Amino acid sequence: MKVTYFCLLAALLSISGCKSTLDGAVDAVSNLAGNDTHSSFDGTFIDQPTVAEYKNREDKLSGEGRVISYSGMDIPAEQVRTSHVVHAPELNAYLNTILDNILAQWDGTPVNVQVQVVHSQNFAPYADAFGMVSIPMGALANIESEDELALLISHEVSHILMRHHERDAVVQENKKNVDYVAKAVVMANVVRDYDVVKAGGRRSLQYTPSEQSSENISQAMIYNAVIQTVSDSVWNTAWKRKQEDEADLLGFDLAVRAGYSPRANDHVLERLKDFQGKQQGMLSKFWDQKKTAMTAALQGGDFGALSTEVDTFLAQGLSAGLGAVTEFFQQTHISPEERQGNLKEYTLKNYRPEIRRRVNVASWQEVKSSAEVTEVLTSYRRAFEAANALASNDTQNAERLAMQSLTPRVKNHPYLREVMYNVRKAQGDYVRANKNLALIERWQDASPSLYEVRIQQLFDTKDFDGALTTIESAEEVFGSESMFLIQKSIALANQGKQDEALDSLEKCEKYDSLKADCAILKEQFG
Repeated sequence: MKVTYFCLLAALLSISGCKSTLDGAVDAVSNLAGNDTHSSFDGTFIDQPTVAEYKNREDKLSGEGRVISYSGMDIPAEQVRTSHVVHAPELNAYLNTILDNILAQWDGTPVNVQVQVVHSQNFAPYADAFGMVSIPMGALANIESEDELALLISHEVSHILMRHHERDAVVQENKKNVDYVAKAVVMANVVRDYDVVKAGGRRSLQYTPSEQSSENISQAMIYNAVIQTVSDSVWNTAWKRKQEDEADLLGFDLAVRAGYSPRANDHVLERLKDFQGKQQGMLSKFWDQKKTAMTAALQGGDFGALSTEVDTFLAQGLSAGLGAVTEFFQQTHISPEERQGNLKEYTLKNYRPEIRRRVNVASWQEVKSSAEVTEVLTSYRRAFEAANALASNDTQNAERLAMQSLTPRVKNHPYLREVMYNVRKAQGDYVRANKNLALIERWQDASPSLYEVRIQQLFDTKDFDGALTTIESAEEVFGSESMFLIQKSIALANQGKQDEALDSLEKCEKYDSLKADCAILKEQFG
């Protein structure tokens, strides 16, 4: 199977072309910078002709209803969320009330937008192309007023209203490059453990997991679980400078017209400045840890003589990724000080009377102090601390914190059980580790990487019926067919459904990130 590893390396180096991936990553993000918008017009931004052209629309987001489903779509893997969704009905209801206040100020075609909470400890919310605004737990833990929440939400809503997702190809390409590294490790180890078996004149794929591959995948997933807590917010908020200015201005108009205080914007930007400083150090540490784990996993996958080239690829690729993230903070999101100065000038020109409004601290503090919300915030913070401890090989503290996170309302949430699963795996207790996956109650809230862990677990026990059911569930939840096509073909083949397995392999050849592995399997399948 030596050809497998050469082809996989070729696939890694052709994520979007070697030069674009390695040498061009920083240049691509550097091109996101541009000139500011706030001083190029008179009056409020929401009343400008630039905005008027976006007020009439007839597309997939037109209308109302607050029910967003990804089922039946064919969403590119790089646009699928990487975070877990947090099930907190009281919190979601409160956030959607704020959203309603903001959308009521939009005098264009109604747009179907929804708010959800995600497990990330990042500060910056983000919006996807399908109308979903995701609020990280990190933002909720640090915000002190409803006005701050409104400004954050209205900023992300403005990206949707101004249709910025139609112009974010550069951002999605960079996100794909970062996310694909972990996926490549899993694919390398899955592909290496299949055999082509001849029976009755036909060939079929038989999957027999090795202990080494299972360990490689587990190690990769531990680090992936940590990095995913920041990756969504990094890449989904990496807009061009012009788009960022537009969202600042329109979001500010919507929030102030909804009755919120302009003063809250200073608080938001101060928190953003503080978090960006912390996050750059955190990302640097995680990238270094992830590089080490990925390299070890690839070497364990019998890359042998290719280890030097793989090390070089990882070193260059991850270095470029980190450099791009730094450029994003410095240029795309401008600096909090510059944004603060721009919006102060804009406020004095257009909203002098509204400056007197007091920031509403009481309403958010009341919600935050409720039993449900307090428990959710505290438990997720402990789980995140446990994941960090585990990534630093502090298994004892990781176990203590993970156990503390398992409080009654949230104990079977996907993220908390994923952390506990990783702790038990690190302790070598595979039986108790697997029990944590069985306890998860809302798989529709789980991240793709946790689905990957579950599918691998089912493969290891040769439960191919269960694996196929899980894959089909993931396809519906994420609206993406490409994410688990290789595993799907292996599961189908092991169920004796050879024609369907071959169909899956033919489908996956159209996806650049899967093409090399799928071609190998298809050729051997014969």
